[in-house]
Amino acid sequence: MSAGAPDHDVAIIGAGVAGAMIAARLARKGLSVLLLDAGPELGDRLAAVGRFAASATRLPHDPYRNVAADTFAPSPRVNDPPQTGHYLQETPTTPFKSTYQRTLGGSTLHFLGNVPRFLPADFEMRTRHGIADDWPFGYDVLEPWYCEAEAEMGAAGDHDEWDGLGGGRRSHPFPMPPIWPSHGDKVVRARLDGKIIDDVPVRIRITPQARNSIPYQGRPPCAGNSSCVPTCPIQAKYDATVHVDMARAAGCDVRPRAVVHRLDHDADARVTELHYHRWSEDGTGRVPERASARVFVVAAHAIETPLILINSGIAPDSPVGGCLMDHLQGYGMALMPEPVFPYRGPPVITGIDAWRDGSWRGDHAAFRISIGNDGWGRPEPLDKTVTDLVATGLWGAELRSAIGARATHMIRLSYSTEMLPDPTNRVTLAAGGEPDRLRPAIHFSLPDYNSRAFDTGNRLFAAMFAAMGARDARFTWPDSNYSGAGHIVGTTRMGTDPRTSVCDADGRVHGAQNLYIAGASVFPTSGTANPTLTLAALALRLADHLAARLKGME
Repeated sequence: MSAGAPDHDVAIIGAGVAGAMIAARLARKGLSVLLLDAGPELGDRLAAVGRFAASATRLPHDPYRNVAADTFAPSPRVNDPPQTGHYLQETPTTPFKSTYQRTLGGSTLHFLGNVPRFLPADFEMRTRHGIADDWPFGYDVLEPWYCEAEAEMGAAGDHDEWDGLGGGRRSHPFPMPPIWPSHGDKVVRARLDGKIIDDVPVRIRITPQARNSIPYQGRPPCAGNSSCVPTCPIQAKYDATVHVDMARAAGCDVRPRAVVHRLDHDADARVTELHYHRWSEDGTGRVPERASARVFVVAAHAIETPLILINSGIAPDSPVGGCLMDHLQGYGMALMPEPVFPYRGPPVITGIDAWRDGSWRGDHAAFRISIGNDGWGRPEPLDKTVTDLVATGLWGAELRSAIGARATHMIRLSYSTEMLPDPTNRVTLAAGGEPDRLRPAIHFSLPDYNSRAFDTGNRLFAAMFAAMGARDARFTWPDSNYSGAGHIVGTTRMGTDPRTSVCDADGRVHGAQNLYIAGASVFPTSGTANPTLTLAALALRLADHLAARLKGME
């Protein structure tokens, strides 16, 4: 235990969007802030683009490959075998399919950039549908923080399109006008918008995005590079390095390559210091270090956060590590009757929100539908289209013609289905691991609640393709099972009962005086939208709570 005064007012573990936003806001208020992250600095952004271009696999982790990081702070990869990758899969026949990035800036480095809000119903699943749990507060409590998060990240959207959706009012406009629809979006909207599918009217909206449509925060507008996943080469798409840089400029002590593995706490449940290993940039070794603070915030992602708590013996009687959730996905692909010319702009610009809430939530998962601007996406990337056509014996002008006829007509729809919290879907420490090198073991299964939603999604997509006159329709479910969305939530859920939750509505760990959790791990339910904006709103709310509390402690 450190002698004398704590080293800092606040120590934050994890420099993703939650940790970076909290660090920037508190440092700007004049507080002494330490921000630790397990991963390295991103470095040259164009070099990262080059690593992706030179990669044979073209996976989201590829631009951020780092030999030393892969040794001391590995990130999971989508093609890792179940028993040999960063995750130890306790259920290898039903693997957990989402990844995250342990690099300064976190998973926002390769996130899609979509930032819709949760619906009011997403906060009230028990009250409205008799399933899962209610959040300890509703949409209206978080609404002002949604506005602040949109301003902090730089969100582009159409206020009138989104104001009132599902009863969710907007008190402020978006800080930027919406991203312009692609030609394919316009074609789909002309053929599908206003149709009645399964007794539900279809309305296509431009999805709010943390992507500049005009210059913002000194960053340029989107140039349509179509490489948002895994990296925006010009940083028109927001990532958390924006707030890491703000925190640094305000005096925050930012330490990359710092892998935290334990929190010490006294008999009064007050955390006194944290322990971490700082690994060298050249990968030659690591050095044990420690730091103390008046308040600690764990914002190390929904996989790593529970590992730190479990390894520290914190909240042992709570469901820490349980209720792991994602937005499980499926795809429908077809060829449109006219060219849609994909790959011009972000991979997703528009979507359909009609199935995000309704009476069906008692029977199957609700979901958002995204309209792809990336051909057939993961099921058939463009290089596979070319390879398959070459394999038919085509060559020269005939090959070019065939590629053009197919690639320009490809359209993709996807559904992202909510999961219900299930304690048996869990993260824990892998047996036999080192106490200072924490490896997650994951138990995960596909619920019937989601598979029934996949069946519904397939049926809706077939009807939509028919309404648009599309041909050669095919679906990933059930042939290739499901995909992960990278929307990893749960594992340290918030609530009022310490027996069924890990932290309270402010993110403070039950029974701990000065330990807070930030990030999507605190979500009691998964909601029906990408989690980034909601976790950012929660982080800003927590930052102001901590500033007030620390002032009261003086």
